[in-house]
Amino acid sequence: MLFLPFLCASLLTQSPAAAPAAVQEAHAPLLTHAELQQSLERLASEQSALVSRVAVGRSRAGRPIEGLRILSGERSSGRPAILVVAGLEGPLCWTSTQALDEARALAEGYGKDERIKRLLDSTTIYFIPRVDVDACEARFATPLFEQWASGTGVDNDRDGRQGEDPPADIDGDGLVTTIRVPDPEGEWIEDPTDPRALVKADAKKGQRGKWKLWTEGRDLDRDERVAEDAELDAQVNLNFPHGWRELDAHAGRFATDEPPARALCEFILLHKDIALVLSYGTQDNLLEKPKTGGDGSQRTKRLPPDGTIDADAELYVEIGKRFRKLVDTKAKAENDSRGSFQAWCELQRGLWCLNSVGWTLPLDEPAPKKEGEAEPAKPEGEKTEKADKPEKGKKGEKSDEPEAGDDAKRLRWLDAHNEAARFVPWKPFQHPELGAVEIGGFAPYAKLEPPESERIELSKKQLEFLLTLGELLPRVELTECTAKALSGGLWEVKASVENRAFLPLLSAAARRADSVRPARISLRLPKDAQLLAGSGETLLEELAGTGGHKEYRWLVHGANPKAIGVEVETDHAGHAQAIPEVK
Repeated sequence: MLFLPFLCASLLTQSPAAAPAAVQEAHAPLLTHAELQQSLERLASEQSALVSRVAVGRSRAGRPIEGLRILSGERSSGRPAILVVAGLEGPLCWTSTQALDEARALAEGYGKDERIKRLLDSTTIYFIPRVDVDACEARFATPLFEQWASGTGVDNDRDGRQGEDPPADIDGDGLVTTIRVPDPEGEWIEDPTDPRALVKADAKKGQRGKWKLWTEGRDLDRDERVAEDAELDAQVNLNFPHGWRELDAHAGRFATDEPPARALCEFILLHKDIALVLSYGTQDNLLEKPKTGGDGSQRTKRLPPDGTIDADAELYVEIGKRFRKLVDTKAKAENDSRGSFQAWCELQRGLWCLNSVGWTLPLDEPAPKKEGEAEPAKPEGEKTEKADKPEKGKKGEKSDEPEAGDDAKRLRWLDAHNEAARFVPWKPFQHPELGAVEIGGFAPYAKLEPPESERIELSKKQLEFLLTLGELLPRVELTECTAKALSGGLWEVKASVENRAFLPLLSAAARRADSVRPARISLRLPKDAQLLAGSGETLLEELAGTGGHKEYRWLVHGANPKAIGVEVETDHAGHAQAIPEVK
């Protein structure tokens, strides 16, 4: 039977949700590209007062990449925006549904939930629910294969032929899984705690390898390597400029060679109102402190730092604390951000970029108790040890009990949650080139897609987090604007620019890269007035969050204070203007 435990054929309508309380939510299943396009069109049509479709670009296969703009009222100068991006990697097709659920909840909840109204009245929200539309479409193909690549392929084995040994369903079960080949030179052995799982042999412990592992496929070129030369190699979320890996087939021929990567970069550059990006993918900087790359003070260096600048990292840590209070997840993120959209967005474009990995197959399921074994009583107040850790002996002694590997821990979760279909039992197979082998292992997407009930719950929690982001965005205010009469027709004009939001006007990365336009403070005078001291226009880069302020002073001659104006303009942090109050 084809393994499609997460795929539904029609829209699922759930009972009224509790987050936000006033919103009647409908949750979509996994959607094909055509179904996603129809959903975007339908939402924009039904909620036309708030929602409009925006074009982003086209994929290599010609599929349109589209998004939504959710906006209350008219677009105004400097109004900050949040961009929610999902579907950056093909196997994370389910994140597109999550983003669509959130967009629908915002549109339908406006006027019913005060938090949603407050957010949309002050902030524009963009949604791009699926970036790598080609690789995501592989989720609905037969046979089922966990497809990461959607771009140009190369001759991986350097034999003069390209794509001659792609992954393939050779046993005809509708899935492309794993082949394990008995070989004394192999590096894998059965996990001692669960023979279904494999771990690498440790020679220091006297272990000798038993198996070689390959993706299911053929060895048509007889080079003793299986499924090593796929038709496609380049992955969209490895094709962005920051840290792009030259000569890596998965990174593409050059940075932004993949059309979705270029289109997303151009969308960001054209929409200067975007102040913060929330991404759903393999990257994360909310569950743990992001990797740091120094203080960012050396602007003379041509390349940006390899990691979050220290000053920005401190703010990400605080936002992460707030995230973890709302979203309870123990997902494991991809640590290597080179060539990713998230790294480019933060370190080269200079935007605040919050990254959530969402869900991965858990590793924390307690080990099952042995038959007849009772749970030992614990003295009151004593902490319980983690179940997957062996019992400790005397001080300095190591337990002889083997520790479960990651895959064995994942299998515990499958067993405990009745998700056995995510793992295909190993079965003997006579391979045309390799002879006697076994085929099985984790099914495609099994480690990446949450069960439907968990996905819906995660979507609600992520929406709760999204609703808090508007109050974090920098917003400029003129908190003081006065004019004081001096002798001889002179006026002293003072103004104070303040940012009461949590985030500063510009991130340290943005200041280092000079990639975001600073605020511009202007003094507007009538034609017959003279500016004797102070600058008519000043650029403001550094304005801290949580009450950061900057004071300005001008000397003006021959002007009525009521004809003077002070104005603060930004692309992404609001717009403020005032007429001086005469003291």
